Amino acid sequence: MRIYPDVYGRRFLWMSVDLLLVGWVAAWVLAGRWVDQLVLKLDVLAQGVIGAGRTFNNWLISLEQAIPTNVPFVSDPLRHQLELLRQHSGDPMISAGQAGSNAVHTLGLVLGIMVTAIPIAIFLVFYVPSRVRLLYDMQGIHQTVRRALERPQLTATTMEFLAARALFTQPYHRLLRYSSNPVEDWHARRYEALARAELERHGLTVERYFNQLTA
Repeated sequence: MRIYPDVYGRRFLWMSVDLLLVGWVAAWVLAGRWVDQLVLKLDVLAQGVIGAGRTFNNWLISLEQAIPTNVPFVSDPLRHQLELLRQHSGDPMISAGQAGSNAVHTLGLVLGIMVTAIPIAIFLVFYVPSRVRLLYDMQGIHQTVRRALERPQLTATTMEFLAARALFTQPYHRLLRYSSNPVEDWHARRYEALARAELERHGLTVERYFNQLTA
């Protein structure tokens, strides 16, 4: 399967655009990664809340250990108050910090993917259809000419067909790049220049298919 044209100018252009696509994708992947890492710096705040909650719980544990045991009306009420403090202060702080940390990681991932995917998708939406269309056009004309030339008696007819296709489908100013008088060439059955115009429109060269005639 042919991927790049025979014509050097077209080949260089296609390769350059393909390399640009690779560079574009790589650049936005790095940008997405940078955004992800930037957002993850907010995780420091969540970790600080988690650390404060754990410090508070450790402080309550230390207080609990300092409460004398088996003291009526003292030990049990104090432990009960410490447990309430843990449930309404330390543990909620830890839970909130963990939820915030998860949210920061999720946000970083989502923003990173959006920063990466949206520009790449926009580029591909405009690039891929035209690239595929050009590729299929080149493949189509290539296969048509090769199959026709498998029968040597059709060589002249194939050249005439390509010349006619160029004469009736291409802008006249473009034909003038290949022939000073396209109509006269057609009338005189000089088809090579017009056939070259048609093949090169699809990135192919006359020499590949009609080497003996153009030598």
